[in-house]
Amino acid sequence: MIPPITPVTAVAAASPAAAAPGAAAASSGTSGASFSNVLGSALDSLNATTSNASTLAVEGATGQANVADVTVASTEAQLAVQMATTTRDDAVTAFNSIMSMAAG
Repeated sequence: MIPPITPVTAVAAASPAAAAPGAAAASSGTSGASFSNVLGSALDSLNATTSNASTLAVEGATGQANVADVTVASTEAQLAVQMATTTRDDAVTAFNSIMSMAAG
């Protein structure tokens, strides 16, 4: 059985921006930890998704899994990797843009 996809609203609710507006400004030390927790859980989810797709692919090749389940898991893993790659590329672009700003 394919595990359900984590809704985007659950990830957004865990983000520091979803907390009270004054809380993020008042406790700047904890916002970094929250970001790292969200990032870590997103990477763990990506790893689990790709691992599940690999496992189902092997089971499908040996005839132990339904072809539809293998296809759905493979597509889900492909989309998750594409989203992670796009997010990484956007973060690198933003970082390079910030680094090229003139200090003044």
